Amino acid sequence: MPRRDGTGPMGGSMKGAGLGQGSGYRRGPGRNFTKDLIVSKTQKELLQEQKEQLEKKLADISKQLEIL
Repeated sequence: MPRRDGTGPMGGSMKGAGLGQGSGYRRGPGRNFTKDLIVSKTQKELLQEQKEQLEKKLADISKQLEIL
């Protein structure tokens, strides 16, 4: 780190207990999690969800227009 020689801030090794980067311990479900979710749904299901979201947005806009 300080001298870019692989040592820590006190000059010691960065190896430590082995819980740092590269040890396999990561936060979250992983790199391909969102890709796997998209692949598992069919095109029809994705379009249906998008349609429902757009209908909800349209209903919200209609309510706002009524208030004005």
